[in-house]
Amino acid sequence: MKSHFILLLLFTCTIHLHAFDPALSGRLQKTIDSMLVAKNVKGISAGVYYPGMGTWKGVSGISHENVSINSDMQFAIASNTKLFTAVLLLKLAENNLLSIDDSLHKFLPSYKNIDSTITIRQLLNHTSGLADVTSVPGYPDSILRNPRRVYTAAELMTWAGEPSFAAGKGWEYCNTNYLLAGMIAEKVTGQTYGKLLRDSILNPLHMDSTFLDVYDTVENTIAHPWQAGKDNTATPRIALNSAAWSAGAMYSNSSEMLQWYQALMNGKVINAQSLKEMTTFVGSGNYGFGIAETVINGIRVWTHGGQIWGGYNSTMMYDPKKEIIVCVLTNQLPAQAFQICAQLMSESNNAIVGIEEEAYSSIIHPNPTNDIVHVSIPNEHIQSIQLYSATGTCLKEFSNPSFSVAYFPSGAYFLHVRTNQELHLFTLIKQ
Repeated sequence: MKSHFILLLLFTCTIHLHAFDPALSGRLQKTIDSMLVAKNVKGISAGVYYPGMGTWKGVSGISHENVSINSDMQFAIASNTKLFTAVLLLKLAENNLLSIDDSLHKFLPSYKNIDSTITIRQLLNHTSGLADVTSVPGYPDSILRNPRRVYTAAELMTWAGEPSFAAGKGWEYCNTNYLLAGMIAEKVTGQTYGKLLRDSILNPLHMDSTFLDVYDTVENTIAHPWQAGKDNTATPRIALNSAAWSAGAMYSNSSEMLQWYQALMNGKVINAQSLKEMTTFVGSGNYGFGIAETVINGIRVWTHGGQIWGGYNSTMMYDPKKEIIVCVLTNQLPAQAFQICAQLMSESNNAIVGIEEEAYSSIIHPNPTNDIVHVSIPNEHIQSIQLYSATGTCLKEFSNPSFSVAYFPSGAYFLHVRTNQELHLFTLIKQ
């Protein structure tokens, strides 16, 4: 009965799927569990979006004693905030409130060691040459001396040291750039950065669990931050995150970060020209606007990471070819979010190849069934057949293409059929 036959086809978009491959789900969970131990990570919240299958979410480890990480917990995403800031500036440009090639002097007062002819473009792609205000000697001590103090970006600009190079003559990652970008957004609109962020991005995308710390209300549970084996929850993060602001003060969970990337990369946030600007990569960092390009285990990805004292570590990766998105959030420094994310991306790219349903409607028959199942794939030799539960547990392996499922309970199961050519994945209904 064709209405009960669901082919999980990963490399075409002709069939809309609703179930994440249970075998891949199991591999992804095993990856974060094993890396939690191998890398001595306190807690991990991870997610993978795979077009045609949907979203996998996985957690491992703890927030703090006797409290496990859960998928709703929020983590500081640190410098992954920068992509939000870059997109906000691009949206302002789309609305003709500014141009990406406008200079600082059009919007902001002069500051020592900050060249007022630097453009917004040079801020966003880190070619401004500005010194990083978060790297000046004594910065951590100054911030932590009074952890409840609220710092302003304008105040931090007075800390800027001499430039590393003339604007446009090099590349260097710099938080100062994105603090200035946040200041420009406020100057152009007369609204706070936090309100612009919520009204322009978070609310339209229904990202209710994503917020700008210090300036937004915390709705859900935040995973405890750990650094060097110490739980730092008792230390207020007001000074730290007010200083990080538009360069690194946002919190989110893995589900909403996947949602963010999916909407952004599919043209639901900015237009095609803005997306092209965002992904024009320059300099030694191969950096665009709030995102960079690199190669992970032979896979070209767009990515960004972040870490902030306390500590949290985050990494996002997007495969522009297959449109796979991976998010890893951890609540510890030093941490390994990048390595974990790279491994999940590699696992996800180890794809299953499917077969067109219309061409092979009788591969598994009968389906549904209450006993014997026959599997036949034209022009391919079947090597093995594995039966998986809906939760991703391998229940049985068959060597014969005809077998009985009479002793299994009624419900939906996944068949992994490996041939001499590829691996196919189907759904089998047991009556």
